[in-house]
Amino acid sequence: MKIKRILAFLAGILVAVSAVWLTNQPEQVSASVFQKTTVPKKFRGTWYRYWGNGKVKPFKITRTEINLDGCADSKGGVYKYTKRAFNAKSGSSHLLIKTKGNRMWICAPHGQTSAAYVTNNRQKLYVFVTTWPNTYSKSKSAARRDYKADSSTSRRDKLSKLVWGD
Repeated sequence: MKIKRILAFLAGILVAVSAVWLTNQPEQVSASVFQKTTVPKKFRGTWYRYWGNGKVKPFKITRTEINLDGCADSKGGVYKYTKRAFNAKSGSSHLLIKTKGNRMWICAPHGQTSAAYVTNNRQKLYVFVTTWPNTYSKSKSAARRDYKADSSTSRRDKLSKLVWGD
C-alpha cells in the first residue's frame, strides 16, 4: 500500500513538472521578418508644412523615426520594406521604408503606401499620401509661399509623376 502511494505521488509530481515545462517553452521563431534600417540623411531634419490661417506646423524625420502628416508615427523603429515584412502581423510601431535615389516609399504592415521625394538641394520634400501632394519645406516662410503654388491641378499631376516615378 505504501509503495502504491509513493508511486502515485511521484507520478503526480512528474505530471506537474512536465506540464510546467511544456507551458514555459519559448516559441520557436525563425529569422526575424523585420530588419532594422535607418532613414537616409537627405530625408532627415525638421520639415515645415503650412496649415492655413498663418499656421505652420513642424514635422521631424530622425534616423529611426518618421513623423509626417498622414504617415504613421514610428516610435518602435524604421524597418526595411520587404514583402514578408509587409504581410507580417505586427503592432503599429513598425514603419517600413524602401529608398532609391531621392525617393522613399513608406508604409506600415498591411497599410497604405506613401511616397516621398526630396529635391536635390534638400529644400523641399514632397509626400503623396493619397492623391494629393503634401509639400514640406526647410523654412517656415517657404512653407507659406509653396502652399498656394501647390493647389493647382497641373502642378499636382507633375508632382505625382515626380514622386511616384511614373
